[in-house]
Amino acid sequence: MKPTIVIMALVVLGYVVGVITSNFYPSIFFYLIQVNYLVFQGYYLSLVTSIFVTNSLLDFSLNFLALAVIYALFRSKAGKIEYLVFFFSGILGNILSLFLFPPLVASEGASGGIFGVFAFYLVDDMLELHRFDWNDLGILLFVFIASDILPNVDYFAHIGGILGGVILAVLADRLNRGKRESWRI
Repeated sequence: MKPTIVIMALVVLGYVVGVITSNFYPSIFFYLIQVNYLVFQGYYLSLVTSIFVTNSLLDFSLNFLALAVIYALFRSKAGKIEYLVFFFSGILGNILSLFLFPPLVASEGASGGIFGVFAFYLVDDMLELHRFDWNDLGILLFVFIASDILPNVDYFAHIGGILGGVILAVLADRLNRGKRESWRI
């Protein structure tokens, strides 16, 4: 199955878990989302679980729609590497939020990982074509600004996600270039 589709299914599952736990088990919900104070107290698992768990219909809908658009544009062409990009970017975004927001701030949702996947594909295309594309940069900037004008958005998670996607695209390009050069020897 295509990685983007699997991530979409995990986002649906995270929303269902978020709605159920926030309504029936709120104490569990606060350990599944990222509450910075709790992470600093040792609840590190929420750096991962908060990537999926949300009880916000708006957050879930926008994330699901963004993944559908990414799938329509790129068709999971990176293969299983897309999972790595999603998780690395989401965790990096959560770590930025952890250190740059106050301790009692809570964050949740997949947007950091989604921004990472989107940035990965855009940068990967630029590296593959050996040219900088101002249009791709403009689209990424537009989506970033449009998403960050909504209330209660974790823009540090978005920035961390973008950084994660860029880092992994450059790393993947370097590794692939090394493989191509070894074939010539």
